[in-house]
Amino acid sequence: MLQQTHKSSRLARVEWILFCTAFAAGAVDIIGFTNLGGVFASAMTGNFALLAYHVAQGNTLSAIGSVIALAGFVMGCVIGFSLRRGRSERTTINLLLGTETGLLLLFALYVLWGGHTAAVPGMRLQIVVLAVAMGLQAVVGQMTSLSTIVFTTTLTRLVGGITEAIATADWTALHEVRVQIALVASYLLGALLAGVLAVHKMNAVAFLPLIGVAMAFTAHYSGGFPGAANPTAAEGDLPPQGAAPRSRDTR
Repeated sequence: MLQQTHKSSRLARVEWILFCTAFAAGAVDIIGFTNLGGVFASAMTGNFALLAYHVAQGNTLSAIGSVIALAGFVMGCVIGFSLRRGRSERTTINLLLGTETGLLLLFALYVLWGGHTAAVPGMRLQIVVLAVAMGLQAVVGQMTSLSTIVFTTTLTRLVGGITEAIATADWTALHEVRVQIALVASYLLGALLAGVLAVHKMNAVAFLPLIGVAMAFTAHYSGGFPGAANPTAAEGDLPPQGAAPRSRDTR
């Protein structure tokens, strides 16, 4: 019973992280596509496709932007996995989300102070900051079981879960389906709000990713939202990488 209670508490906290960071990823992709030369700083599959398209068009500026986004994302992943080594799950996620929040705050302030009118170097700097932040977020997604930047797998799981529930008449599995639906909806909401603000050329669009990740960080760090209780280290953490596993399943 204690194990089940802990598992439910952890799931609630993870859900907050997933929904908030998915919202941020949706906003980041729209910002990159509309304001930063037609690149994706979050969705690397789409970014690869756009890179090929820009090369085929001979659009050097956008092609270089896509390459920078890819390099920044990889850099963020490298930093994220490096920070993960030797640390517990709780500490690592706090560190990654805190670092990502700082990067997105830097991006928002840069835009607020006139970065949207900057020349190409300023644009590329913004791409790097966003892509590194999304690389860190990708590591968080790997640790919390569902990606908030790659939705093809999530959509596949969603359809598979619904199909399985109908075929077996076992509706208990639909909780996970609801989480996946909410995850996709969060991404779309972030993208929609960013799109509306971008169309009206409002600088406030730069703060949407910051809001999402800051909420995720707060939910995990302090348990500040309903259902997002942060269990103690003894109950909620995975052991540091390389340490002996605990006898009780903490996943």
